[in-house]
Amino acid sequence: MKKSYFQVLTIILVSIIAVTPFNILGVEGSMGYSGGISVADPIEKSEYQYTEMCFLTGVPIKLSGTLTIKKTDKNDVVTATYTYRLSNAESNVTLNRVAIYTTTRETKANGQITESTRLSRLPTEVINIGGTTYRLIESSFTQSMITDPKAAINYHTGEFSEKKVYAIGTGTVRDTVTVTISGRTYAYDQYWSSTETQRINMMVEADLKNADPPVKWGGAAEIIVSGATLYQVDYAENEPTYISFDGGYVKKKWMESTLDYTARFPEFDKNGRPTDVLKTYTNTESLSTQMELSRLMVPDIKHLNGHWAEEPISILFGLEILPGTGENFKVGKYLTRREFVGILMNTLKDIPADPDVRVATTVNTRRSSSKNAPEISPFKDVEPGDLYYEEIKKAYQKGITLGDGNGNFRPNNYITRAEAIKMIVSALGLEKLAPYPASTTPFTDNDSIPAYARNAASVAAILGIIEPDYMGRFNPSMRLTNEIMAKLMYDLISYMGSELVKDYRDRIIDF
Repeated sequence: MKKSYFQVLTIILVSIIAVTPFNILGVEGSMGYSGGISVADPIEKSEYQYTEMCFLTGVPIKLSGTLTIKKTDKNDVVTATYTYRLSNAESNVTLNRVAIYTTTRETKANGQITESTRLSRLPTEVINIGGTTYRLIESSFTQSMITDPKAAINYHTGEFSEKKVYAIGTGTVRDTVTVTISGRTYAYDQYWSSTETQRINMMVEADLKNADPPVKWGGAAEIIVSGATLYQVDYAENEPTYISFDGGYVKKKWMESTLDYTARFPEFDKNGRPTDVLKTYTNTESLSTQMELSRLMVPDIKHLNGHWAEEPISILFGLEILPGTGENFKVGKYLTRREFVGILMNTLKDIPADPDVRVATTVNTRRSSSKNAPEISPFKDVEPGDLYYEEIKKAYQKGITLGDGNGNFRPNNYITRAEAIKMIVSALGLEKLAPYPASTTPFTDNDSIPAYARNAASVAAILGIIEPDYMGRFNPSMRLTNEIMAKLMYDLISYMGSELVKDYRDRIIDF
């Protein structure tokens, strides 16, 4: 381990997450499909602060207000109602929109889930701009999504397209503005962070038949919107000398969304008629929630003062990843496979459900014959009631571990580095990032890594979850000690809480 690790840990300590689930998710659809951004209202359930840009006049107008989302899930058919109440007082603009979508899910043979979304009926939408009314008279929407659910993370991607036609005013011969949208969505959901990013292309075409003479004009906008849940843990030193505990860590959490757009529309003369000159508009809008602060427990680990792993161990106890209060934590102690899986599952935790969904259930009047059925363990050498039995069973059910292939888990064997990394990468569901067909790793002892763990070792190196030792080795047979496990869990949380956000948000926005 590098000596500088302890000094730089505070600098890189970003995105360590709350112990209780944070109900703001990056679930696909939380920002709508009109090129807007949102952050959840901490008081009103299913209500979001919301901002989008209006391009109907050929000049960008910022609209802000609320977006309320209500969803009902019945037999894998989701009905979602999106209600927008937006305005811009300075530009004298108001927008009221209600859109209802129906989404049908289908689970494929490999466990992936496809979704098809359509409008349930014509949305109601009225926009008033400086006394002129734009009323939605035609609309079509289609979206196709695929979700790949993994043990620790649900990955989403898909495409959507929309066409809207607005009638201007109330004349017999209608002036119209047609807006065509196409976009891609990238999102993921997990316990430690969630995010959604959309790349959108928008075309605006005006047909003003009542102008003298009639006129047509058009323009386009490129929009990238992204929202993410962000967390940070900072160390706060106590100033009083006579206090019962040293300084401790403060957990901070907030949500922020960003809207970047570049729009090109014709310049208009003093009479409001379009010219042949194109004008480019570029801007960034953002929303964020107020930062929430909460203290983590200060563990009793004075016996680790000055140890290179003191800080990650303290944080894991504070986040209640490690059980107990710390006084019995021993560095150098080897972990069994049973103990490692217990800590790993406590680190990963369950993926929170979409907070906007109400699941419609039907009452089953038939008695279940399996109520008194005996519990059957997935492994021959692990019994119900054993220490960490539930965690081992859940790890098996999620595909994180399949045991030794002969029906045994070997719970009391010491876990090796290769076994631990295999479980971690399986939980992330990212083994396909390894080279194909021949897996190679950057480690000098690549040929010593068991075949079952070589893909995982390659991916863990790519993700930055593991580093080679001073001789460039992976050391696949090395037994994991308490302090090595603590750093490994910390690096896993840092990846899930920080690096994924960078990939799904920062890299795309800066592309």
